[in-house]
Amino acid sequence: MLINENIRINLFLSIFSIIDKKMKIGFTLKPKDGNIEDFEKQIEDLEKIGAGSAEIPLYELDVVCGKKIIKDELKLLNKFTLKSNLKFSIHGSMSVNLLDEDYLEEHLQVLEKEIQVCSDLNIKILVTHFGHTSVATSQNKKKYNDLIDIQKQKYFEMAEIAKAHGVKLCIENIFPYTNLHFTALPSEVSDSIREINHPNARTTIDFSHAYINCNLRNKDLISEIETMIPYTEHLHVHDSFGKFKTMYTYIFAEDITYGQGDIHLPLGWGDIPFDKIFSSGSFNKDIFFNFELSQRYKKYYSKNVEKAKKLISLIK
Repeated sequence: MLINENIRINLFLSIFSIIDKKMKIGFTLKPKDGNIEDFEKQIEDLEKIGAGSAEIPLYELDVVCGKKIIKDELKLLNKFTLKSNLKFSIHGSMSVNLLDEDYLEEHLQVLEKEIQVCSDLNIKILVTHFGHTSVATSQNKKKYNDLIDIQKQKYFEMAEIAKAHGVKLCIENIFPYTNLHFTALPSEVSDSIREINHPNARTTIDFSHAYINCNLRNKDLISEIETMIPYTEHLHVHDSFGKFKTMYTYIFAEDITYGQGDIHLPLGWGDIPFDKIFSSGSFNKDIFFNFELSQRYKKYYSKNVEKAKKLISLIK
């Protein structure tokens, strides 16, 4: 009986091991003042709790400076990624915006350098944001559609560069940062990716971003997310209440108190229907399941890994 019980336990652990290796559960690393050396301990801690991946926030580092790669910083980053068993993705500059007419060439130069950084580190996924523009521009349909067409062309060109470097762009849905901004719904992001039709132009689903934007535009969250799933190779997972921030607060912690904005909460603290999303969506299990949680929630990381495994088990 004991032998049979051991076999059963080992089989159970093997199944979870296979799940973990496919759906790469992990967390975004958080350096203080851009210090790459902070990653060493954070990576060790993630390995201890059974995480399988980590996202490197290139936007918080000095690896790219003046649109040039700082080799000493790159070398230091490479030192920590090489000695880890985690799978890594990179989140590029949040300011990259291919709907920005005035600075488009600068954004493209930065994006190309970030592709190069991924290649130098042998990291295959680069997360970059879908563009945003002003509300006024979005209301001029011809103007807005022209900008979207330019963005699609530039994404195709960047995807060609990425392909040559063995990198995939995973374009993330965002939400309007202020009431003067406008950005695409998840379904509009997926429309663009389908039309770009390039194997190295894929998507990142950010569930909280989708929730806020869908509520603003009175759209159904689940059906909107489902349009992105066929193109998705990276997830940004964190909870919220889907409330666009409208009230002034003194500090970010008070946004959490009032439940407004993109507040990056542990799973279950907000009201995003993750169980329904994962049980209804046919996600590919061979993607990054990345928690974007700050160090303030480090004590809940292990619980969130277990919740991630339960969500993955719901996938069709």
